[in-house]
Amino acid sequence: MDQGQDMQFYFVQDDYRVTPKLTLNLGARYEYATPPREIEDRLANFDPATGTMIFAKDGGTFDRALIRPDRNNVAPRAGFAYAPASRWVLRGGYGIFYTHTVRQGREGMLGFNPPYLVDNLLQSSVSGAAAVASAAPFRLVNGYPSGLLDPTSLSTTVMRRAQDSNQRTPYIQQYNVGAQYELMTDLVLDVAYVGNRGTGLPGFRNLNQRAVIQNADGSQSAGARPYPAFGDIQWMENRVSSDYNSLQTRLEKRFSGGLSALVSYTWGRAITDAPDHISTSGGGAGIDTGTFREPQDSYNLKADRGPAEFDIAHRFVASYIWELPFGRGRRFGNGWSAMTDLLLGGWQLSGIHVMQSGLALTATLGGSSVLNIGGERRARPNLVGDPELPESQRTIDRWFNTDAFLAFNPAPQAFGNAGVGIMRGPRYANVDFTLAKNFHVTADRYVQFRTEVFNAFDRVNFGPPNIARESTGFGQILSAGNARIIQFGLKFYF
Repeated sequence: MDQGQDMQFYFVQDDYRVTPKLTLNLGARYEYATPPREIEDRLANFDPATGTMIFAKDGGTFDRALIRPDRNNVAPRAGFAYAPASRWVLRGGYGIFYTHTVRQGREGMLGFNPPYLVDNLLQSSVSGAAAVASAAPFRLVNGYPSGLLDPTSLSTTVMRRAQDSNQRTPYIQQYNVGAQYELMTDLVLDVAYVGNRGTGLPGFRNLNQRAVIQNADGSQSAGARPYPAFGDIQWMENRVSSDYNSLQTRLEKRFSGGLSALVSYTWGRAITDAPDHISTSGGGAGIDTGTFREPQDSYNLKADRGPAEFDIAHRFVASYIWELPFGRGRRFGNGWSAMTDLLLGGWQLSGIHVMQSGLALTATLGGSSVLNIGGERRARPNLVGDPELPESQRTIDRWFNTDAFLAFNPAPQAFGNAGVGIMRGPRYANVDFTLAKNFHVTADRYVQFRTEVFNAFDRVNFGPPNIARESTGFGQILSAGNARIIQFGLKFYF
């Protein structure tokens, strides 16, 4: 695929000094981005109104992109700074920010449909027999088919990827207000409220999810699909909202006397109904915290609202650079000999200390749902107790109360009632520091020898526990962060 789109952004901005104590920053942006198109019009979309696939063709913007352009993207910006007294400053701001590129979806969704691209998956039974689970009815052992595949010959179970053709450009409102106070020369305290709200963000769901039938005996079974001629349809639309609220404090010692330091603490809360595990997990690349690209139940989206997978309630960070007061030109040792200064002078210590609370965790369940949920969706188990354990009872073999979650067996059901993000993973703490020695050749040229220590105290930072209810390792922690690392470096500054 060779996709492209056109973007045009215009803005105007000005600072207006109302009084010597009050300054306003006002601006506005207009943003227009066409939906992505493919150079050879190899895109296909699903039309829910007709229940058929539509294909791109040469023509206008919609004909080629299969999505209507959004031309209503006006983004105001406003901010102020007010100094009521000599040591006080009040600041605030508001702005709307659009996110254009996600409108094509990760992967450029519409180009991943037959006949332009076809998933070919095989499922093996217990007896060893293999059958096509999705896509085209051929096997590689028989060779590649010639030419493009006939869309009418594809298996009906092949997954389609589609987007709402009337979707709007998602946007995020960002706002903040805070106060800054100079405690003394070079020492400033900053306290602020910072928040944002996402509106019309892109979210996925299965547009062709099977109905759930309630049987007379109380059990559930899978019913018909809304579009019987198709399998799952991964549908992207403007269905997602997000909210972030935080209190952010900062104490800054500006550089003087050979020392600069910054200490900050943030209390925050990030809530969304569309956590997105596939791209980047809050636990790191490839780390499973239980959130997935699509909701458990496409007809009950509110059940997937909860803490975002990157939500961290508390975070403390301290950083500093300290030029040790020993050596020529410093407080102690100004009269040292060249040899003494070479050995004991010109040292610098810097470091970063981080402590934060654990990530939100969501228990998942696979293999026992009547809808056979899998792939980019996960069912959740039923919750029958408090999932959290007292801190004194937490171990790497049982981080949370595994007895609080029940599988569906022996009576399978479609969806569990356990919520999203109802547990927390291990806390994180780390100290990195650097000890550096400068050897001056001239006043502005010097060689620096560095000793860098990561995880200086060799603390074990545990990874998130296993959150798969059907796993024998459910609740166990099997990973940890890096141990202490020491490295040396030599730099020449000129």
